[in-house]
Amino acid sequence: MKIVFLVHNIYGIGGTVRTVINLAQALSARHEVEIASVYRRLDKPTFDIAPAVRLTPLIDLRPEPDRADADDPLYAQRSRLVPPSEELYLQYSALSDQRIVDYLRGTDADVVIGTRPSLALLVAEYAPEAAVRLAQEHMTHTAVPAGTRAAIARLYQRIDAAVTVTEADAESFRTTTPVSGLRVLCIPNGVPVPAVAPADCSGRIVVAAGRLIDWKRYDLLIHAFARVLPEAPGWTLRIYGSGSEHGPLTRLIRELGVHNSVTLMGSVSPMDAEWVKGSIAAVGSDLEPFGMTLVEAMRCGIPVVSTACPDGPPEILSHGEDGLLVPVGDIDAFAAGLLELIRDEEKRSRMGHAALVNSRRYDPEVIARRYEDLIAEICHERGLPAPGRPRTTAAHRPTGAVVAAARAVANPAGPVAPGGVRRLLGRAVRAAGSRVGLKAAAPSSPTALATPGRGEPVGGCRADRSGAITVTVDWPGFEDGRAKLVCRARADRRTKVRAALRADGSGGFQATLPTASEKLGEGRWDLFVESADRLHRLRAGVRDLRDLLGIGERTVLLPVRSHVPYATLDGFLALRSWVRDRHAEVADIRVTDDGFQVAGRLVAEPFGTVRPLLTLRRRQPPLLEYQVEGDSSGGEDFHFLLTVDDLVAGRVRAHEDWDLWVGRAGEAGEARLARVFTDLADLKGIQVYPELVWTDETASEPAHDSPPGRTRVRPYCARTNDISLNVVDFD
Repeated sequence: MKIVFLVHNIYGIGGTVRTVINLAQALSARHEVEIASVYRRLDKPTFDIAPAVRLTPLIDLRPEPDRADADDPLYAQRSRLVPPSEELYLQYSALSDQRIVDYLRGTDADVVIGTRPSLALLVAEYAPEAAVRLAQEHMTHTAVPAGTRAAIARLYQRIDAAVTVTEADAESFRTTTPVSGLRVLCIPNGVPVPAVAPADCSGRIVVAAGRLIDWKRYDLLIHAFARVLPEAPGWTLRIYGSGSEHGPLTRLIRELGVHNSVTLMGSVSPMDAEWVKGSIAAVGSDLEPFGMTLVEAMRCGIPVVSTACPDGPPEILSHGEDGLLVPVGDIDAFAAGLLELIRDEEKRSRMGHAALVNSRRYDPEVIARRYEDLIAEICHERGLPAPGRPRTTAAHRPTGAVVAAARAVANPAGPVAPGGVRRLLGRAVRAAGSRVGLKAAAPSSPTALATPGRGEPVGGCRADRSGAITVTVDWPGFEDGRAKLVCRARADRRTKVRAALRADGSGGFQATLPTASEKLGEGRWDLFVESADRLHRLRAGVRDLRDLLGIGERTVLLPVRSHVPYATLDGFLALRSWVRDRHAEVADIRVTDDGFQVAGRLVAEPFGTVRPLLTLRRRQPPLLEYQVEGDSSGGEDFHFLLTVDDLVAGRVRAHEDWDLWVGRAGEAGEARLARVFTDLADLKGIQVYPELVWTDETASEPAHDSPPGRTRVRPYCARTNDISLNVVDFD
């Protein structure tokens, strides 16, 4: 049968997007599945979607190759079909009304599923009578505005079933918005098997993930973790995601002085390889309509400490078995829950295994079967044909864009901008061609790349405890016994390092990077498959780097070599490499009333009776340096108290950068202070240190052109992960 999901924006991020994709992919194994996205703002979805699932955008708002939809006069007019109380009402328009109605009236789907109330209302009114019409409720029903609930009460009589993601929300729906004859039931969201092995819960990282918005209460989590830290040395908290709370959370981290232990990691997708770096997952929300992150963590074998907020966590977690539930908004209780698992590795391991087992009930295949059973029951009750009959292959039917273009040609008097029909047709044909496997003709130039496999090669990575990196290449149809994995230096494209690719026995190919050799010098390297003397750049796959955690403790010899695979902004696989003959690894930077305390390790060079020496060297001319002696236990550790009075008083520019070096007092040689023992290729913007504001209350003749006032001194990670100081005047 053909199943259609009507989604607001499948190209974006969020729990609804992930769950729709998971369910659509599971159903596509036995059915024809299409996702109709009202909006498209990106060239490709943020989350990967299997080729078997067809995507049909109804309104294309990408700036390129044209702005036909954005320039359509209907786009500037308010929607008349979406309730004004709808949360995203201002994003809908008369154009979306037209496109959605045309699509629903023209679809030949057996099942049409609206994935938010406003879209389910349109499914109720305009989807074919012969189709099964379902409303998916991804938000807590009590959070649905009263005006939208009134429309639901009026129109959901034409919906065959409303599906919530929790039992509590199903009951809330029945009591809050009763609809005569409407079947309301719970089918939870599905979460697929992770692409990496489960966590062993032996590490010292707490992981949280989600949108950085107020009701997710990451502030509570940070406060709770700050209370835990005195009893949990070495533990860190990583928070993944983006959103409006990023700035306030950054300030809170600085105010609490936990910047060395709490990090805002930004958005990462998929999260599997990040979850398994942790030993505890944390959810501090005031509410969770479901709780995708809880299930994702559990599927990776991690126990969860969560607030017992409505509606999802109490239904997902079994308190004391696969996680802990604590009162909503209670910082002390949350801290106690974290500390209970931090102190007891055996309990963490036991709960992590239980989480792995218990979360199998959320496998997308299990969830897909429940939807199939529901659809079969509805078909039987309504006397519709039994689901499962064969259908036309999706690739050979016209897309919504093609249909819209054809209508524009047939009705040239419609509101289409000059040249809009040509642009619309061109875009539609290009989109249709990409779905049916058509490709542009290869350039006739001799530099055109060969394509021994189908599509683009994808490279996944796995690091071992020694820091060695194994790359696995997935490229369907690829056959070449002489192929090589090539690392090409970004700074000098002529420099290439090769490693033989060997079949891995499961349809892929593997190569281990020569990380222990001198060939992979310091810098950035792009990765390729070399076949028939041609290079094919690798797309970034899953990078399991959990064993890079703690690698600094295992590094005891010089030179220091550290290699971290990462995904570039455009999605390709790259490698960040550090090679240092001498190395000072920063461990901790703290602000004091007078300056900064800096602690770290001079690798493989114990100080003995010699005192550590910190040198600050100004990067801009005229060159100048200051030196500060520190303390050590006699081992490799160093501790400095860096006062900034002389540094600030002697400045000659309004903006200066100072680089930091560590050596041994009275001896030649020094090492750049940096952080290279990490699983992160770029710490700039992630590792944020506090700043010190120095006030000039005595100087009457400033040494530079700026007037006397306040000066900000802030340590920072450069793009090389080296540590520097930024000294800036401001008033």
